[in-house]
This record gives sequence, structure tokens and C-alpha cells, in this order.
Amino acid sequence: MTEEKGTVSYEVEGPIATITLSRPGKRNSMTQKMFRELGVIVEKAAGEAGLRVLIVRGDQETFCAGDDLGELVSMDLPRVRDFLAGVGATFTRIESLPFPVIAAVEGYALGGGLELALACDLILLSEEALLGLPELNLGVIPGLGGTIRLPRRVGLGRARELIYSGRLVRAEEARSIGLAEEVYPSESFGKKIREYGESLAVKSPWSLALAKSTINRGMDASLEAGLALERETFACCFALPDAKEGIAAFLEKRKPEFK
Repeated sequence: MTEEKGTVSYEVEGPIATITLSRPGKRNSMTQKMFRELGVIVEKAAGEAGLRVLIVRGDQETFCAGDDLGELVSMDLPRVRDFLAGVGATFTRIESLPFPVIAAVEGYALGGGLELALACDLILLSEEALLGLPELNLGVIPGLGGTIRLPRRVGLGRARELIYSGRLVRAEEARSIGLAEEVYPSESFGKKIREYGESLAVKSPWSLALAKSTINRGMDASLEAGLALERETFACCFALPDAKEGIAAFLEKRKPEFK
């Protein structure tokens, strides 16, 4: 059945694109087919002219309850490795996109679903959201970046506690420990996400791309190397028209019109 297999859809509205995970009745748990579709769509988004923001969300007021365990348990070791490498490449591609990517999380974001959210720039939650990496409860470990990206978000000790226990975290706790940036009321969640995306879409696409790249590259650099990278990137901004427009708009007390 089509519904059982699930789909990943893609929609562009102005400068904002939305990826929607949909697998009714399965809390949008991801099949291999859905992960392949996600990879194709991410590449499509990367080539969209004029795209400023990408939103990743789930259908039916649920983000994603993880991978399809029935598929995973049937794989032999080489297939598991190939699967992880393919999905991991997609998540890394999301991180490298030249515009902000927002994970709009309602309901469950578990296992691979949370790992997908961790690959995004920002995690925005509905007040009913529940997040966690429960893999150790199943005798495995997170395999799509959870053990690597979660410590970078919440710190080593907190990441250990969450991964070792496998417990679920509610929205307010997730925000308090740095796992998410904002929490919104469920009834206005879609509206708030759109407004957040629009607030980013009006900024300079060049400065957004350069800021994202500098942050990501600086995470793996020494303090000295990171600061040198930042200085060089800042200087390069002044070779671009957006810096001239932004500063002129500030001095003239008007809104900038970035191209």
C-alpha cells in the first residue's frame, strides 16, 4: 500500500521550501525508500535559485519516530553499512546547504528522526513534542549522527545521560538544555514556523551562507584557526553588494533590499 510505504514531499512557496515526511499510522517512521527520496529532494533544494530557508516537518502532527525497524532487522552487515553511509551523506548534505534549515518538530522525534533534526540548523518545537534517542533500549546505539551531533548541541555529560538512559525529553526541557531553540503553542505552531522562516528569508543570502559555513567549519577548528577564518570571511563580505546595501540601509534608516 502507498500509505504504508510512506512518502517525502517537497513544496516551494516564495523563498521558503518545505519538506514533509508522511507515513500515516507509523508516526512517519522512515523507510529506505523515504530516505532515498529525502536525498533526492535535498539535492533539488540545493539547486533552487532564490531559496532562502528550508523547513523539514512531519505530517499528522508528528515529526518522525525514527527508522523502520522491520527493514533494519532484515539487513545483513554490509547492507546496514551501506544504508548508514547513504543516509549519513544526506544528513551531512543538509548541514552543508547554503541556507538555514529548520526542523519543525511536533509530536515524536525519536532515533533517526531526532538525528535528522540534529542535522538541521535550528530545532523549533511544538509544546507537545517528545524527543529522544532510545536505541540503547533496543541493544544498539544511534547510527545516524546522534553520538556525534548531540554532544555538540547539549554538551558531553548531558548527551551521555540522554543516550545511556534512552529517555524521552519534553519540549521545555529540550529548550532548557539547548536541544531546541524555541517552543511554540501547538495551536499556532504552523503559523509560528512560517513567521520564523520569513524572518530569516529577508536577510542577506550571502551573509546567511557565510555565517553557516563559518560556524560549521569553526566547530572543528582550534580557537586560533576559527578566529582567523572568521576574520577572513568578514573581510570577504565587503567584496559583496549585500554588505554595501545593508550598511547603506542602516545609515539611511530604511529596510535593506538584498539581491
